[in-house]
Amino acid sequence: MKNKILPYNIILIYLLSVGSISAQQVWTLEKCIDRALNSSFSIHQADFSVQQAEIDNDIAKLSKYPDLNGNVNVGLNFGRSVDPTTNSFITSSFFSNNYGLNSNITLFNAGRIKNTLALTGYDLEAAEQDKEQLKNDLALQVATLYLNVLFARENIDVAEKQNMLNQQQLDQMNKFINAGTRPKSDRLNLESQIAQGNQSLVTAKNNAQLAHIRLKQLLRIPPDKTIEISVPDDIPITTDPYIVSFKEVFEQAVETRPNLRANELRYKGAETNIEIAKSGYYPSIGLGLNLGTNYSNQAIEVIGTNDFVVDEELILNGMPFTLEQQVSIPITQTQRYGSQLSSFLSYGLGVGIQIPIYNKGQIKGSVQRAELNLETQKLNKQQLLETLSYEIQEAIANARAAKDRLAASELSLEAQGKAFANAQKKLELGAATTYEWENQKILLENAEVNKLIDKYDYIFKVKILEFYQGKLIKL
Repeated sequence: MKNKILPYNIILIYLLSVGSISAQQVWTLEKCIDRALNSSFSIHQADFSVQQAEIDNDIAKLSKYPDLNGNVNVGLNFGRSVDPTTNSFITSSFFSNNYGLNSNITLFNAGRIKNTLALTGYDLEAAEQDKEQLKNDLALQVATLYLNVLFARENIDVAEKQNMLNQQQLDQMNKFINAGTRPKSDRLNLESQIAQGNQSLVTAKNNAQLAHIRLKQLLRIPPDKTIEISVPDDIPITTDPYIVSFKEVFEQAVETRPNLRANELRYKGAETNIEIAKSGYYPSIGLGLNLGTNYSNQAIEVIGTNDFVVDEELILNGMPFTLEQQVSIPITQTQRYGSQLSSFLSYGLGVGIQIPIYNKGQIKGSVQRAELNLETQKLNKQQLLETLSYEIQEAIANARAAKDRLAASELSLEAQGKAFANAQKKLELGAATTYEWENQKILLENAEVNKLIDKYDYIFKVKILEFYQGKLIKL
Protein backbone atom coordinates (compact mmCIF):
# COMPACT_ATOMS: atom_id res chain seq x y z
CA MET A 1 0.00 0.00 0.00
CA LYS A 2 2.84 2.37 0.81
CA ASN A 3 4.42 1.74 -2.58
CA LYS A 4 1.22 2.83 -4.29
CA ILE A 5 0.78 5.98 -2.24
CA LEU A 6 4.37 7.20 -2.45
CA PRO A 7 4.37 8.00 -6.21
CA TYR A 8 1.19 10.07 -5.83
CA ASN A 9 2.78 12.02 -3.00
CA ILE A 10 5.84 12.66 -5.11
CA ILE A 11 3.71 13.85 -8.01
CA LEU A 12 1.70 16.11 -5.72
CA ILE A 13 4.85 17.61 -4.22
CA TYR A 14 6.29 18.12 -7.69
CA LEU A 15 3.17 19.88 -8.94
CA LEU A 16 3.08 22.12 -5.87
CA SER A 17 6.74 22.99 -6.26
CA VAL A 18 6.30 23.75 -9.97
CA GLY A 19 3.32 25.93 -9.13
CA SER A 20 5.33 27.72 -6.48
CA ILE A 21 8.21 28.35 -8.90
CA SER A 22 5.81 29.62 -11.54
CA ALA A 23 4.19 31.92 -9.01
CA GLN A 24 7.56 33.29 -8.00
CA GLN A 25 8.37 34.10 -11.61
CA VAL A 26 5.41 36.47 -11.99
CA TRP A 27 6.71 40.02 -11.57
CA THR A 28 4.35 42.79 -10.54
CA LEU A 29 5.28 46.45 -10.85
CA GLU A 30 5.87 46.62 -7.10
CA LYS A 31 8.22 43.63 -7.26
CA CYS A 32 10.11 45.16 -10.18
CA ILE A 33 10.54 48.44 -8.29
CA ASP A 34 11.78 46.61 -5.17
CA ARG A 35 14.26 44.67 -7.28
CA ALA A 36 15.53 47.84 -8.96
CA LEU A 37 15.94 49.65 -5.65
CA ASN A 38 17.88 46.74 -4.13
CA SER A 39 20.19 46.20 -7.11
CA SER A 40 20.80 49.71 -8.45
CA PHE A 41 24.39 50.96 -8.37
CA SER A 42 23.13 54.53 -7.98
CA ILE A 43 21.16 53.61 -4.86
CA HIS A 44 24.17 51.80 -3.39
CA GLN A 45 26.33 54.86 -4.05
CA ALA A 46 23.70 57.01 -2.37
CA ASP A 47 23.87 54.64 0.63
CA PHE A 48 27.61 55.24 0.82
CA SER A 49 27.04 59.01 0.72
CA VAL A 50 24.57 58.71 3.60
CA GLN A 51 27.01 56.58 5.59
CA GLN A 52 29.80 59.12 4.98
CA ALA A 53 27.52 61.91 6.19
CA GLU A 54 26.67 59.85 9.28
CA ILE A 55 30.38 59.45 10.05
CA ASP A 56 30.95 63.21 9.71
CA ASN A 57 27.97 63.89 11.99
CA ASP A 58 29.22 61.41 14.63
CA ILE A 59 32.66 63.04 14.59
CA ALA A 60 31.05 66.47 15.05
CA LYS A 61 29.06 65.18 18.02
CA LEU A 62 32.19 63.83 19.72
CA SER A 63 34.19 67.02 19.14
CA LYS A 64 32.51 68.65 22.17
CA TYR A 65 34.14 66.14 24.52
CA PRO A 66 37.77 66.03 25.74
CA ASP A 67 40.27 63.96 23.87
CA LEU A 68 42.78 61.61 25.50
CA ASN A 69 46.13 60.58 24.07
CA GLY A 70 48.92 58.47 25.46
CA ASN A 71 52.60 58.24 24.58
CA VAL A 72 55.35 55.78 25.39
CA ASN A 73 59.04 56.38 24.65
CA VAL A 74 61.95 53.97 24.98
CA GLY A 75 65.54 55.11 24.49
CA LEU A 76 69.19 54.10 24.84
CA ASN A 77 71.56 57.01 25.28
CA PHE A 78 75.35 57.19 24.89
CA GLY A 79 77.89 59.79 25.89
CA ARG A 80 76.97 62.94 27.76
CA SER A 81 73.21 63.01 28.25
CA VAL A 82 70.59 64.23 30.70
CA ASP A 83 69.21 61.58 32.98
CA PRO A 84 65.39 62.08 32.86
CA THR A 85 65.00 60.96 36.48
CA THR A 86 67.49 63.50 37.94
CA ASN A 87 67.73 66.09 35.14
CA SER A 88 71.51 66.01 35.63
CA PHE A 89 74.21 65.36 33.07
CA ILE A 90 75.88 61.98 33.04
CA THR A 91 78.52 60.58 30.73
CA SER A 92 77.62 56.91 30.88
CA SER A 93 75.20 55.14 28.57
CA PHE A 94 71.79 54.40 30.02
CA PHE A 95 68.37 53.01 29.17
CA SER A 96 65.30 55.21 29.73
CA ASN A 97 61.56 54.81 29.42
CA ASN A 98 58.74 57.33 29.91
CA TYR A 99 54.94 57.31 29.75
CA GLY A 100 52.48 60.14 29.35
CA LEU A 101 48.79 60.94 29.10
CA ASN A 102 47.37 64.26 27.90
CA SER A 103 43.89 65.57 27.35
CA ASN A 104 42.53 68.76 25.84
CA ILE A 105 39.07 70.29 25.80
CA THR A 106 37.85 73.36 24.01
CA LEU A 107 36.21 75.84 26.36
CA PHE A 108 35.35 78.52 23.80
CA ASN A 109 35.67 78.79 20.03
CA ALA A 110 32.86 81.19 19.09
CA GLY A 111 30.32 78.45 18.40
CA ARG A 112 32.42 76.55 15.84
CA ILE A 113 31.69 73.13 17.37
CA LYS A 114 27.95 73.82 17.69
CA ASN A 115 27.67 75.13 14.16
CA THR A 116 29.77 72.29 12.72
CA LEU A 117 27.42 69.81 14.37
CA ALA A 118 24.44 71.63 12.84
CA LEU A 119 26.13 71.67 9.42
CA THR A 120 26.85 67.94 9.42
CA GLY A 121 23.25 67.33 10.51
CA TYR A 122 21.98 69.28 7.49
CA ASP A 123 24.38 67.40 5.20
CA LEU A 124 23.16 64.06 6.57
CA GLU A 125 19.51 64.92 6.01
CA ALA A 126 20.30 66.24 2.53
CA ALA A 127 22.10 63.00 1.62
CA GLU A 128 19.08 61.01 2.78
CA GLN A 129 16.77 63.19 0.68
CA ASP A 130 19.06 62.75 -2.35
CA LYS A 131 18.71 59.01 -1.91
CA GLU A 132 14.90 59.30 -1.74
CA GLN A 133 14.87 61.33 -4.96
CA LEU A 134 16.98 58.68 -6.69
CA LYS A 135 14.54 56.02 -5.52
CA ASN A 136 11.58 57.99 -6.86
CA ASP A 137 13.27 58.59 -10.21
CA LEU A 138 14.21 54.93 -10.49
CA ALA A 139 10.66 53.84 -9.68
CA LEU A 140 9.40 56.05 -12.50
CA GLN A 141 11.93 54.51 -14.92
CA VAL A 142 10.79 51.03 -13.93
CA ALA A 143 7.13 52.00 -14.40
CA THR A 144 7.93 53.38 -17.86
CA LEU A 145 9.63 50.17 -19.02
CA TYR A 146 6.92 48.07 -17.35
CA LEU A 147 4.25 49.94 -19.32
CA ASN A 148 6.30 49.41 -22.49
CA VAL A 149 6.18 45.66 -21.85
CA LEU A 150 2.40 45.76 -21.33
CA PHE A 151 1.96 47.81 -24.50
CA ALA A 152 4.13 45.40 -26.49
CA ARG A 153 2.11 42.43 -25.25
CA GLU A 154 -1.20 44.05 -26.14
CA ASN A 155 0.25 44.91 -29.53
CA ILE A 156 0.91 41.19 -30.04
CA ASP A 157 -2.72 40.47 -29.17
CA VAL A 158 -3.86 43.02 -31.77
CA ALA A 159 -1.61 41.48 -34.43
CA GLU A 160 -2.82 37.96 -33.62
CA LYS A 161 -6.43 39.14 -33.76
CA GLN A 162 -5.84 40.67 -37.19
CA ASN A 163 -4.16 37.47 -38.40
CA MET A 164 -7.12 35.44 -37.21
CA LEU A 165 -9.49 37.79 -39.01
CA ASN A 166 -7.44 37.51 -42.21
CA GLN A 167 -7.47 33.72 -42.01
CA GLN A 168 -11.21 33.62 -41.43
CA GLN A 169 -11.77 35.88 -44.42
CA LEU A 170 -9.50 33.71 -46.56
CA ASP A 171 -11.43 30.61 -45.54
CA GLN A 172 -14.67 32.39 -46.47
CA MET A 173 -13.21 33.49 -49.82
CA ASN A 174 -12.10 29.92 -50.58
CA LYS A 175 -15.68 28.78 -50.10
CA PHE A 176 -16.91 31.40 -52.60
CA ILE A 177 -14.19 30.40 -55.09
CA ASN A 178 -15.00 26.71 -54.75
CA ALA A 179 -18.67 27.55 -55.27
CA GLY A 180 -17.73 29.43 -58.42
CA THR A 181 -19.16 32.77 -57.22
CA ARG A 182 -15.81 34.56 -56.94
CA PRO A 183 -12.70 34.48 -59.15
CA LYS A 184 -9.48 32.96 -57.84
CA SER A 185 -7.71 36.28 -58.15
CA ASP A 186 -9.72 37.63 -55.20
CA ARG A 187 -7.74 35.29 -52.98
CA LEU A 188 -4.39 36.91 -53.80
CA ASN A 189 -5.07 40.10 -51.85
CA LEU A 190 -6.09 38.12 -48.78
CA GLU A 191 -3.00 35.93 -48.98
CA SER A 192 -0.89 39.10 -49.20
CA GLN A 193 -2.71 40.43 -46.13
CA ILE A 194 -1.91 37.24 -44.23
CA ALA A 195 1.77 37.51 -45.16
CA GLN A 196 1.88 41.14 -44.04
CA GLY A 197 0.00 40.20 -40.86
CA ASN A 198 2.57 37.51 -40.06
CA GLN A 199 5.32 40.04 -40.60
CA SER A 200 3.58 42.50 -38.26
CA LEU A 201 3.21 39.74 -35.67
CA VAL A 202 6.92 38.92 -35.85
CA THR A 203 7.74 42.62 -35.44
CA ALA A 204 5.39 42.90 -32.47
CA LYS A 205 7.00 39.87 -30.80
CA ASN A 206 10.49 41.29 -31.39
CA ASN A 207 9.42 44.59 -29.86
CA ALA A 208 8.01 42.74 -26.86
CA GLN A 209 11.28 40.85 -26.45
CA LEU A 210 13.26 44.11 -26.60
CA ALA A 211 10.92 45.66 -24.02
CA HIS A 212 11.55 42.67 -21.71
CA ILE A 213 15.31 42.97 -22.25
CA ARG A 214 15.34 46.68 -21.37
CA LEU A 215 13.32 46.02 -18.23
CA LYS A 216 15.64 43.18 -17.17
CA GLN A 217 18.67 45.37 -17.81
CA LEU A 218 17.30 48.04 -15.48
CA LEU A 219 16.51 45.39 -12.86
CA ARG A 220 19.97 43.82 -13.38
CA ILE A 221 18.46 40.42 -14.11
CA PRO A 222 20.64 37.99 -16.12
CA PRO A 223 19.61 37.94 -19.80
CA ASP A 224 19.15 34.15 -19.79
CA LYS A 225 16.60 34.31 -16.96
CA THR A 226 12.97 34.37 -18.05
CA ILE A 227 10.55 36.54 -16.12
CA GLU A 228 6.79 36.66 -16.44
CA ILE A 229 5.27 40.13 -16.18
CA SER A 230 1.98 40.41 -14.33
CA VAL A 231 -0.69 41.80 -16.62
CA PRO A 232 -3.39 43.71 -14.72
CA ASP A 233 -6.97 43.23 -15.89
CA ASP A 234 -7.42 46.98 -15.98
CA ILE A 235 -5.29 49.99 -15.11
CA PRO A 236 -7.53 52.49 -13.36
CA ILE A 237 -6.95 56.19 -13.89
CA THR A 238 -7.53 57.93 -10.56
CA THR A 239 -6.32 61.39 -11.56
CA ASP A 240 -8.21 63.57 -14.03
CA PRO A 241 -5.78 66.09 -15.53
CA TYR A 242 -8.65 68.49 -16.21
CA ILE A 243 -9.59 68.62 -12.53
CA VAL A 244 -6.16 69.29 -11.00
CA SER A 245 -4.73 72.79 -11.19
CA PHE A 246 -1.16 73.97 -11.61
CA LYS A 247 -1.15 75.64 -8.20
CA GLU A 248 -2.37 72.46 -6.50
CA VAL A 249 0.21 70.21 -8.16
CA PHE A 250 3.03 72.72 -7.64
CA GLU A 251 2.31 73.05 -3.92
CA GLN A 252 2.16 69.26 -3.56
CA ALA A 253 5.46 68.90 -5.40
CA VAL A 254 7.19 71.51 -3.23
CA GLU A 255 6.05 69.65 -0.10
CA THR A 256 6.88 66.12 -1.26
CA ARG A 257 9.83 66.22 -3.67
CA PRO A 258 13.01 65.13 -1.84
CA ASN A 259 15.37 67.11 -4.09
CA LEU A 260 13.71 70.36 -3.03
CA ARG A 261 14.01 69.36 0.61
CA ALA A 262 17.69 68.51 0.06
CA ASN A 263 18.26 71.92 -1.53
CA GLU A 264 16.59 73.64 1.42
CA LEU A 265 18.81 71.74 3.85
CA ARG A 266 21.95 72.66 1.92
CA TYR A 267 20.83 76.29 1.95
CA LYS A 268 20.60 76.15 5.76
CA GLY A 269 23.99 74.46 5.82
CA ALA A 270 25.47 77.26 3.73
CA GLU A 271 24.12 79.82 6.21
CA THR A 272 25.66 77.85 9.07
CA ASN A 273 28.96 77.58 7.23
CA ILE A 274 29.24 81.39 7.22
CA GLU A 275 29.04 81.39 11.02
CA ILE A 276 31.72 78.68 11.14
CA ALA A 277 34.02 80.80 8.96
CA LYS A 278 33.39 83.93 11.07
CA SER A 279 34.38 82.08 14.25
CA GLY A 280 37.97 82.32 13.00
CA TYR A 281 37.96 86.02 13.90
CA TYR A 282 37.54 85.23 17.61
CA PRO A 283 40.00 83.82 20.17
CA SER A 284 39.74 80.21 21.19
CA ILE A 285 40.27 78.98 24.74
CA GLY A 286 41.31 75.45 25.66
CA LEU A 287 42.09 73.50 28.81
CA GLY A 288 44.92 70.97 28.82
CA LEU A 289 45.77 68.25 31.33
CA ASN A 290 48.83 66.00 31.38
CA LEU A 291 50.16 63.08 33.38
CA GLY A 292 53.62 61.52 33.02
CA THR A 293 56.36 59.43 34.62
CA ASN A 294 59.92 58.27 33.82
CA TYR A 295 62.29 55.36 34.26
CA SER A 296 66.08 55.17 33.95
CA ASN A 297 68.44 52.33 34.76
CA GLN A 298 70.78 54.98 36.31
CA ALA A 299 68.30 55.91 39.04
CA ILE A 300 69.27 54.68 42.51
CA GLU A 301 67.47 54.40 45.82
CA VAL A 302 68.78 54.13 49.44
CA ILE A 303 67.93 50.82 51.06
CA GLY A 304 69.93 51.29 54.30
CA THR A 305 73.12 52.64 55.92
CA ASN A 306 76.47 51.36 57.18
CA ASP A 307 77.18 53.00 60.60
CA PHE A 308 80.69 52.99 62.14
CA VAL A 309 82.87 55.17 64.38
CA VAL A 310 85.92 57.02 63.05
CA ASP A 311 88.71 58.18 65.44
CA GLU A 312 90.38 61.38 64.48
CA GLU A 313 93.55 62.66 66.22
CA LEU A 314 93.43 66.37 66.97
CA ILE A 315 95.63 68.87 68.91
CA LEU A 316 94.02 71.44 71.08
CA ASN A 317 96.15 74.03 72.94
CA GLY A 318 99.22 71.97 72.22
CA MET A 319 97.66 68.88 73.74
CA PRO A 320 96.75 65.88 71.54
CA PHE A 321 93.38 64.25 71.97
CA THR A 322 91.20 61.75 70.04
CA LEU A 323 87.78 62.70 68.60
CA GLU A 324 85.32 59.94 67.94
CA GLN A 325 82.86 60.61 65.10
CA GLN A 326 80.03 58.35 63.99
CA VAL A 327 79.69 58.11 60.21
CA SER A 328 76.74 56.69 58.22
CA ILE A 329 77.29 55.59 54.61
CA PRO A 330 74.09 54.97 52.61
CA ILE A 331 73.56 51.61 50.94
CA THR A 332 72.07 52.10 47.44
CA GLN A 333 70.78 49.99 44.60
CA THR A 334 69.25 50.60 41.19
CA GLN A 335 65.71 51.78 41.82
CA ARG A 336 63.03 49.26 40.81
CA TYR A 337 60.94 49.84 37.73
CA GLY A 338 57.58 50.12 39.48
CA SER A 339 59.04 52.26 42.22
CA GLN A 340 60.42 54.73 39.68
CA LEU A 341 57.08 55.03 37.90
CA SER A 342 55.36 56.02 41.13
CA SER A 343 58.24 58.18 42.41
CA PHE A 344 58.61 60.25 39.25
CA LEU A 345 54.87 60.71 38.62
CA SER A 346 54.01 64.25 37.53
CA TYR A 347 50.78 65.94 36.46
CA GLY A 348 49.49 69.36 35.65
CA LEU A 349 46.92 71.44 33.87
CA GLY A 350 46.88 74.67 31.94
CA VAL A 351 44.67 77.04 30.05
CA GLY A 352 45.69 78.28 26.63
CA ILE A 353 44.29 81.14 24.57
CA GLN A 354 44.87 81.41 20.85
CA ILE A 355 44.27 84.90 19.52
CA PRO A 356 44.14 85.49 15.75
CA ILE A 357 46.14 88.60 14.91
CA TYR A 358 47.29 88.27 11.32
CA ASN A 359 46.57 85.23 9.13
CA LYS A 360 47.27 86.59 5.64
CA GLY A 361 43.59 86.95 4.76
CA GLN A 362 42.72 83.29 5.21
CA ILE A 363 39.79 83.89 7.59
CA LYS A 364 38.40 86.69 5.43
CA GLY A 365 38.70 84.46 2.37
CA SER A 366 36.88 81.63 4.14
CA VAL A 367 34.01 83.96 5.03
CA GLN A 368 33.79 85.26 1.47
CA ARG A 369 33.76 81.73 0.02
CA ALA A 370 31.01 80.73 2.47
CA GLU A 371 28.94 83.76 1.46
CA LEU A 372 29.37 82.93 -2.24
CA ASN A 373 28.32 79.36 -1.53
CA LEU A 374 25.15 80.69 0.11
CA GLU A 375 24.36 82.74 -2.99
CA THR A 376 24.98 79.64 -5.13
CA GLN A 377 22.54 77.62 -3.04
CA LYS A 378 20.00 80.42 -3.28
CA LEU A 379 20.35 80.42 -7.08
CA ASN A 380 20.06 76.63 -7.18
CA LYS A 381 16.84 76.84 -5.19
CA GLN A 382 15.34 79.39 -7.57
CA GLN A 383 16.42 77.33 -10.57
CA LEU A 384 14.91 74.13 -9.13
CA LEU A 385 11.60 75.84 -8.44
CA GLU A 386 11.52 77.40 -11.89
CA THR A 387 12.38 74.10 -13.58
CA LEU A 388 9.74 72.35 -11.49
CA SER A 389 7.18 74.94 -12.55
CA TYR A 390 7.93 74.32 -16.24
CA GLU A 391 7.86 70.53 -15.81
CA ILE A 392 4.50 70.60 -14.02
CA GLN A 393 2.97 72.87 -16.65
CA GLU A 394 4.15 70.48 -19.36
CA ALA A 395 2.98 67.44 -17.39
CA ILE A 396 -0.53 68.84 -17.00
CA ALA A 397 -0.71 69.91 -20.66
CA ASN A 398 0.62 66.53 -21.85
CA ALA A 399 -1.81 64.60 -19.67
CA ARG A 400 -4.77 66.65 -20.91
CA ALA A 401 -3.69 66.27 -24.53
CA ALA A 402 -3.20 62.52 -24.04
CA LYS A 403 -6.70 62.22 -22.59
CA ASP A 404 -8.17 64.06 -25.59
CA ARG A 405 -6.20 61.88 -28.02
CA LEU A 406 -7.43 58.73 -26.29
CA ALA A 407 -11.04 59.90 -26.45
CA ALA A 408 -10.62 60.72 -30.14
CA SER A 409 -8.96 57.38 -30.91
CA GLU A 410 -11.72 55.51 -29.11
CA LEU A 411 -14.35 57.29 -31.23
CA SER A 412 -12.29 56.63 -34.34
CA LEU A 413 -11.97 52.93 -33.47
CA GLU A 414 -15.69 52.68 -32.89
CA ALA A 415 -16.45 54.33 -36.24
CA GLN A 416 -13.87 52.22 -38.10
CA GLY A 417 -15.27 49.10 -36.46
CA LYS A 418 -18.75 49.89 -37.77
CA ALA A 419 -17.38 50.72 -41.23
CA PHE A 420 -15.42 47.48 -41.34
CA ALA A 421 -18.44 45.44 -40.27
CA ASN A 422 -20.38 47.05 -43.09
CA ALA A 423 -17.59 46.28 -45.59
CA GLN A 424 -17.50 42.70 -44.30
CA LYS A 425 -21.19 42.23 -45.01
CA LYS A 426 -20.87 43.78 -48.45
CA LEU A 427 -17.98 41.48 -49.28
CA GLU A 428 -19.96 38.45 -48.18
CA LEU A 429 -22.89 39.56 -50.33
CA GLY A 430 -20.65 40.30 -53.29
CA ALA A 431 -21.43 44.01 -53.19
CA ALA A 432 -17.81 45.01 -52.43
CA THR A 433 -14.42 43.98 -53.76
CA THR A 434 -11.61 42.55 -51.66
CA TYR A 435 -9.67 45.75 -52.37
CA GLU A 436 -12.38 47.83 -50.70
CA TRP A 437 -12.51 45.36 -47.80
CA GLU A 438 -8.75 45.45 -47.50
CA ASN A 439 -8.64 49.28 -47.34
CA GLN A 440 -11.30 49.33 -44.64
CA LYS A 441 -9.45 46.64 -42.72
CA ILE A 442 -6.22 48.67 -42.82
CA LEU A 443 -8.09 51.67 -41.45
CA LEU A 444 -9.45 49.49 -38.63
CA GLU A 445 -6.00 48.11 -37.83
CA ASN A 446 -4.54 51.60 -37.72
CA ALA A 447 -7.37 52.72 -35.44
CA GLU A 448 -6.74 49.78 -33.07
CA VAL A 449 -3.01 50.46 -32.94
CA ASN A 450 -3.54 54.20 -32.45
CA LYS A 451 -6.01 53.54 -29.66
CA LEU A 452 -3.52 51.19 -27.99
CA ILE A 453 -0.72 53.76 -28.30
CA ASP A 454 -2.92 56.55 -26.98
CA LYS A 455 -4.11 54.36 -24.10
CA TYR A 456 -0.61 53.70 -22.77
CA ASP A 457 0.53 57.23 -23.55
CA TYR A 458 -2.33 58.56 -21.42
CA ILE A 459 -1.52 56.13 -18.59
CA PHE A 460 2.13 57.17 -18.67
CA LYS A 461 1.34 60.91 -18.77
CA VAL A 462 -1.02 60.53 -15.81
CA LYS A 463 1.65 58.63 -13.86
CA ILE A 464 4.05 61.49 -14.56
CA LEU A 465 1.50 63.92 -13.18
CA GLU A 466 0.94 61.75 -10.10
CA PHE A 467 4.72 61.56 -9.69
CA TYR A 468 4.84 65.34 -9.21
CA GLN A 469 1.94 65.07 -6.75
CA GLY A 470 4.07 62.74 -4.62
CA LYS A 471 1.77 59.76 -5.12
CA LEU A 472 3.04 56.18 -4.97
CA ILE A 473 3.65 54.73 -8.44
CA LYS A 474 1.42 51.70 -8.89
CA LEU A 475 -0.83 50.11 -11.48
